[in-house]
Amino acid sequence: MTGRTAAGPLATTAARESDERDREQLLAQYHRERARRSLVLDSIRAHLDEQPSPRAVRACARRWVADLLAIAEQAAKNKKEASE
Repeated sequence: MTGRTAAGPLATTAARESDERDREQLLAQYHRERARRSLVLDSIRAHLDEQPSPRAVRACARRWVADLLAIAEQAAKNKKEASE
């Protein structure tokens, strides 16, 4: 019975450490994804700010949206093909 009680706290400690590592990894992943999103949006915003008129800004934004949707469709198609 003594071996069992000794293993209990060790297993609990190991589980807590594993949970903490998992939490840290998820948090790091969240920060990486947020930073990437911020960089992309800042780049698009800078490109839109370079446009000479409101009409050009809107046209440029429509092109960004069309390009992004095309990328999303291709990514979805690739994932569908990979899962089949």
